Amino acid sequence: MFKVLDTTRIGRRLLQPAARMLRSASAVAALLGAASGLGMAQTAGSPDTTFGAGGIVTTTLGGSLSTLTAIEQSNGDIAVVTGFNNEGAANPNGEVFGLVRYTSSGTLIGTTTASFFSGGISSPSAVAVQSNGDILVVGTAQTGIDAAQQFGIARFKPNGQLDVTFGDGGLVTTAPSGPFPAPSAVIVQPNGQILVGGFVNGSGVHKPGQTVVVRYNSNGSPDTTFGTGGIVEVQAGIASPAALAQLSNGSYLALGGAGAVVEFSSTGVLQSAVTAGTLVAAIKSGSGAVLFQPNGDFVVAQAVHTGCVNCHDSAAKVSRFSETGVVDSTFSSTSFTFGGNDQPSRRRSLFNRTGKS
Repeated sequence: MFKVLDTTRIGRRLLQPAARMLRSASAVAALLGAASGLGMAQTAGSPDTTFGAGGIVTTTLGGSLSTLTAIEQSNGDIAVVTGFNNEGAANPNGEVFGLVRYTSSGTLIGTTTASFFSGGISSPSAVAVQSNGDILVVGTAQTGIDAAQQFGIARFKPNGQLDVTFGDGGLVTTAPSGPFPAPSAVIVQPNGQILVGGFVNGSGVHKPGQTVVVRYNSNGSPDTTFGTGGIVEVQAGIASPAALAQLSNGSYLALGGAGAVVEFSSTGVLQSAVTAGTLVAAIKSGSGAVLFQPNGDFVVAQAVHTGCVNCHDSAAKVSRFSETGVVDSTFSSTSFTFGGNDQPSRRRSLFNRTGKS
């Protein structure tokens, strides 16, 4: 079962983080909405009743689902990025990238799937949209459940079809050195090049896990002027990047989920310090609750323990940092609980520029 919920504009701001959190087999996706201007007379955050049935569209696709996010396209259509199993009983562990498209009113347009290996496992983890509307979906790809894992990128055209001019029929795979490589963030540069960040596990005491950054040309080929054959692997201290950004001098910022930040040069060399600069490309991507602001500051949302008995990450804390990773003391965010009792319910809060809810 697949559900899309459309709300008023303020409600969409609340639901965008939920799109990344509700990645379960039940596949209930709380996603950003459709046509601009709809529902403005309604209560902020209430369902947009002009969309589907009471603001909700339900689509049965078959197989288990793992919803990643939704994208409002330039023409008002909605593209939902998901991973789902459509391999049937013959391959119960198989998974493919899925792109499900709807009109602005919630009518299903169609579904496109992408699999890097026949009968394999392709699981999406990050998304970026190019200036021309093309949709890049990044994730892991492997031939089977016990097979070696790789980075996988699929590029879809705005109409939902794979872009056959990208890589091999719209698909690209990369095998960084190390076990279980997994991408977590992606950006598209103004020149069309693609930067993907991720992590590889360690293989022993003397070989710890490493942060991985890979740069591709706009056609999906590796940019051999970056790192070694387009790949950089370093012990950067940020593990799997929660977000990436490019500065006007060509350098890159890679952010860990807890606010740690490192800088790579335009050729992939890890810098000893982070220097402030003008941001030219950034996107909220991956699993971390991180957002780069236009001036280079970044905001990090974290779950924190309240110290109560039997509570499970039942409070949230939002912090703002400068580009160089220094906490902005003018941004004050008081931790707030998600709900009451031992099993707190999920709820959201909006913050103004100073961090007040």
